[in-house]
Amino acid sequence: MENFYKILTKTVYAYFLFNLFSVMNAQVTVMATANYSPGAVSDNGVVSMQSSGGQIFKWDAVNGLSQIGATSNGYPGAGRAVISNDGTKIASTMTNTGTGFNEISVYDIANSTWTSLGGLVPTGWDGSVSSTWGLSYDGSIIVGLGWLTAANAHAVKWTAQNGMIDLGSMVSGRSSRANAVNADGTVVVGWQDEDNGTRSGAKWVNGTESYITDSNGNNVGEAGAVSADGNTIIGAGMPNPYVWNSTSGLTYITHPNSSAFFRGGATGISADGGTVIGYFRPFAAPPMSGEGFIWTAAVGRINLNDYATSLGINTQGITMSLPLAISHDGKKIAGVGTNSSNQIVAFYLDLSEFLSTHEAIKKGQGISVYPNPVKDILYVKGIEKIEKAEIYNMVGQKVMTSDSAGNQINVSSLSTGNYILQIFVKGEILQSLKFIKQ
Repeated sequence: MENFYKILTKTVYAYFLFNLFSVMNAQVTVMATANYSPGAVSDNGVVSMQSSGGQIFKWDAVNGLSQIGATSNGYPGAGRAVISNDGTKIASTMTNTGTGFNEISVYDIANSTWTSLGGLVPTGWDGSVSSTWGLSYDGSIIVGLGWLTAANAHAVKWTAQNGMIDLGSMVSGRSSRANAVNADGTVVVGWQDEDNGTRSGAKWVNGTESYITDSNGNNVGEAGAVSADGNTIIGAGMPNPYVWNSTSGLTYITHPNSSAFFRGGATGISADGGTVIGYFRPFAAPPMSGEGFIWTAAVGRINLNDYATSLGINTQGITMSLPLAISHDGKKIAGVGTNSSNQIVAFYLDLSEFLSTHEAIKKGQGISVYPNPVKDILYVKGIEKIEKAEIYNMVGQKVMTSDSAGNQINVSSLSTGNYILQIFVKGEILQSLKFIKQ
């Protein structure tokens, strides 16, 4: 009996430690205080970023913030610092010490070495030959911008086999830029200047460029990222962010306040194309004045801070106003925000432990609601008693809370439309279910 008690005690203690560390991991962490811009985050939690002064950094939870390079020719480095999915390579814009120009470069983390990759011309303008904007999942393909003249630049794609490739421009004398590339390099996305100078979203599929358009054939705004298979593209519209899919077409991510004076953009997408991050903010306002969001087709847009709080995550007083990068597995997010003292910070949100635990719970429950569509009383089937229920509309706003709900919820006060029901047991979200109110 004594041995059994010791084993039981150890088991309970191990369970407590596991759950304690799970809670600790699922929280918001401040990576740096000041003006840093995260460019990408790997599945194993390594973040690449750069400062407004041209310094380049990597961050992880164990080693913290480490500077790995900086532009040294007196010109700030354009573009983004991006990282491969395994966290072994970082691509950014660095100064070539041989030429004195900033150009697309790659950093080998294991060897702590930078390699300059050049551009389309040997010398550039305003201290730059080319700039880095996107990196493939395995780190073998880099995309960005290469200067041709002082007023003209083209989207470029670099591989070890073919070197720097000019992706061209559909409009003679106008510029283009590549912002992201899919897993195998067959799809590149970015922007293309039109004849009148309007910057529109563009995609290069197997090297052939075309505009990204809505259902009416109108060009949409700049494309910022692409899914692993190349079938889903996200970007910034006017005034709403968009999600474009090769099968279903264009979907706008909306906000109740969106207008010409309150605009948004999508900034990152998971590898499977299912999760999108982005922001909304007043036109011409500082980035930290906005609100970040997370979006899925099933749930719609949810304020990122509200989403984290609903999961029981301690946001540490951070307002996550500008999420900029999401890992390929969709479980890590990095971006810019403010702390409780209104200082600018670079934040890191790790959802790994929480999502892994709760996805398993959801799959095993067999919970459903009926009738669906519903007029007055919504019944929950598959669980004896729920402690609390929260209902959200399709733009992520909480519209109703029901405590000690039992297994039925009166939804007669809701307007006609689609909603998401979140069921809580023991203070945690057990499952999210979609229903229609008649």
